[in-house]
Amino acid sequence: MNLKKNILVITVAILLVLSVPVMAQDMEDVNETVTEETPEVAAYVNGEEISMQELEQFAGVRNILMQLLQSNQEFASVILQTEAGQEVVNEFQKLKLEQLVTNELLVQEAKNRGLEVSDQEMNNIFDQQINALKQQNNLNDEQLEQAIQQQGFESMQQYKDMFFENNMNGFLVNKLREEVVNEVSVSDEEAKEYYDSNQQQFETSEQKKVSHILFDEKEKAEEVLTEINNGADFAEMAREHSTGPTAENGGDLGFITANEQGLDRTFRDAAMELSVGEVSAEPVETQFGFHLIKVTDSREAGVREFEEVKSQIKSQLRGQKQNQAFQEFVEGLREDAEIDIQL
Repeated sequence: MNLKKNILVITVAILLVLSVPVMAQDMEDVNETVTEETPEVAAYVNGEEISMQELEQFAGVRNILMQLLQSNQEFASVILQTEAGQEVVNEFQKLKLEQLVTNELLVQEAKNRGLEVSDQEMNNIFDQQINALKQQNNLNDEQLEQAIQQQGFESMQQYKDMFFENNMNGFLVNKLREEVVNEVSVSDEEAKEYYDSNQQQFETSEQKKVSHILFDEKEKAEEVLTEINNGADFAEMAREHSTGPTAENGGDLGFITANEQGLDRTFRDAAMELSVGEVSAEPVETQFGFHLIKVTDSREAGVREFEEVKSQIKSQLRGQKQNQAFQEFVEGLREDAEIDIQL
């Protein structure tokens, strides 16, 4: 388990330790490529400095070149020892610097607006971080605290302080974006216009609503099938006998189509052959076991009604308009800013 990588993924560049040795000359070439004739300051943004150290940490050029040496030394040598290779590195650094400049502008704007992350918001964010770490690494509270201490933190509070020290600017930018796009909306008329112009997106194949009961043994499946044919309720039999994850809800799998992804083909084909109310005449064998299948409802192929997809369309269009609004906002910040690139 690489807990440190999970904890510090946002702020720490992890240099992989690889098995192939790096030649001393290559090491010197990497250092020269990263440091040769570079200024101490990469850019000024409204008078605020972005240092080369910040850029190098953000871009990770040194680590990328080191890893490239380990995986493809011949290609790495071309990058390190040719003018064209140096130009690739320089262009990459300039690209990453543009991202840093934009981020700095957004942080400045957030602070100018007086935006803050409240104690309650920080607690909620940190709780989500901790829960994610525990889930990803299969740890309980005590094990997580021990793991964090093994990474050099004296306490959970020290880790929390470091977490927000390194990530607060990102949280401020998120709050700024929320404020900028907060009033973006999509009317029913806009959604309907999109629906009318993109009918092909809402075409559907024939669908059947399917329930099933899963067994490990064919004999048990046949036994329960006899009970169902004699009047036993399919859903109750599923709750009582199914070994599948849908047992609690009576075996209900929802609506499927003839081309449904994620379903065993044998199961899918058998289900689509059934009529509404019909149960498979015999157990259907798949890699998971033996299934009794029942179709409980169906939908004909066609175009979904506008009301059925309206909220989906509005959500999609709202996301697009929000992205556009924020991009225009960022462009406005850049137009009004004093940006001096030193590279």
